[in-house]
Amino acid sequence: MAAPMVRAALGRARAPFAARLYRAAPLRLRPGPAPGDPADPREAARRFGRFGEAAAVPLQQLWPDHEQLRALEEEQRERDPPLRDVLEELERREREEERRERERQAQVAAALAAMPARVRAWREQRARERERARAEAERRQRLLAEAAAGPGPGPGPSQRRRSPRAEELLLQDLERQQRRDEKRRQRLERQEAVKSALAAAEAAAAARPPPAGVSADTPQTPP
Repeated sequence: MAAPMVRAALGRARAPFAARLYRAAPLRLRPGPAPGDPADPREAARRFGRFGEAAAVPLQQLWPDHEQLRALEEEQRERDPPLRDVLEELERREREEERRERERQAQVAAALAAMPARVRAWREQRARERERARAEAERRQRLLAEAAAGPGPGPGPSQRRRSPRAEELLLQDLERQQRRDEKRRQRLERQEAVKSALAAAEAAAAARPPPAGVSADTPQTPP
């Protein structure tokens, strides 16, 4: 009775350690070289280098033709130009840099030569602006003084101490009134000029001698 129990215990103990060995399938070698693209020169060169004559690659396919050779030469010339071309390019770049430097120096010299005149013009402009601002301030003060000294009751507390906004509105009203007065004056001057021109024309017509055979007292009928 003990023997079956021992065998069962040993079987249970060996079961977790049981493993199956992996056996890979044998490598199947193809007879001859592997097939490739016959139109690819790199593939043809690789096959010829590996298998030799067994690759059945035409030898003229392993070297470039005339057009491919010219293209390769052009590419090599662009990638690695001759030393003479490199020196010529360097000289051309140096000449271009010298020309740009001369132009820049000429521009700087011209700007420095014109600087005193520009500074003088700027100072004159600033002086004119300051004079214009001073005249504008004087005009505003004069308008405010005229408005304060105008006819009417004496200045009250609100008139003696005006706010900047009130002064600005008052100045705007005064400026509009001045523009209206100026337009009215110009209109009157034009009317006076027209009247003067008509009077001069009438005087010239009266001073003109009458035509022959027509008495001065005879009224002339208009045509």
